[in-house]
Amino acid sequence: MANAKMSSNNRDYGSESAEKWRPPEEYRIVSLKTIAELLDTSRSSARRWLTEAGIRPLSVGRGKNGAIRFRWAEVKVWLESREQVD
Repeated sequence: MANAKMSSNNRDYGSESAEKWRPPEEYRIVSLKTIAELLDTSRSSARRWLTEAGIRPLSVGRGKNGAIRFRWAEVKVWLESREQVD
């Protein structure tokens, strides 16, 4: 009986609900590849522009398996401040 009650409390956190959830913007991080695709440029150009703008990368993990990410809030402010070209 206790097992039946315990299993009824389990929630289904399948991939469908995971796709809908997003972290708050102040905690969201994005990869250099994502930023480069957004800007329609190469990763090296995106990295150079971010460095020139003073946006520092975050190191997630260690060693060769580590990843470099950027805070989306900082990138978004920088993108909004750039001059729009038509």
